[in-house]
Amino acid sequence: MINLFIANLDWDITSEDLLATFSSFGPVTYAHVVYDNKSKKSKGFGYIEMEDTDHAINAINALNGMEINDRKLDVKIASPKSNRPLKGTKTLKKETFVKKPFKKENNFKKEVNKPNPVERDSEGKVVKKNN
Repeated sequence: MINLFIANLDWDITSEDLLATFSSFGPVTYAHVVYDNKSKKSKGFGYIEMEDTDHAINAINALNGMEINDRKLDVKIASPKSNRPLKGTKTLKKETFVKKPFKKENNFKKEVNKPNPVERDSEGKVVKKNN
C-alpha cells in the first residue's frame, strides 16, 4: 500500500470526492480530507491510501498540478511524520543567551539605608564627600 498527500484542495471537496476521483486510477483503501476541530472547515489537504504503487504513481502524474476551482492540486507520496522537518524550524540558528547569576553583596542593604554624608557650601552645592 502507498499513502498520498493531496494539498491545495478546494474548501468544498469532501473525502467522498477524493475517493471517487482516485478510484478511477485503482482501488482506494482510505480517503480523508482534514478538517479543523474548532471551525469544522476543511484545512485544504487530505490523504489517500491506494493498494498498488503503479496506480498511485498514475494518479500522481495525472492529478498533480490539475486546476480545480482555480487551485492547482499538489499530489505527492506522503512522508511519515518522523521524516518531516519540525514545524516552525528555520535554517537560521537562534543565539543562545546565558543567564548570569546576580551577585549579591552582603553590605548592599546596609549601604542603601545609610545616609550619604557630604559637605555643602552656603548655596547648597556639594563641596566634598566624606567617606
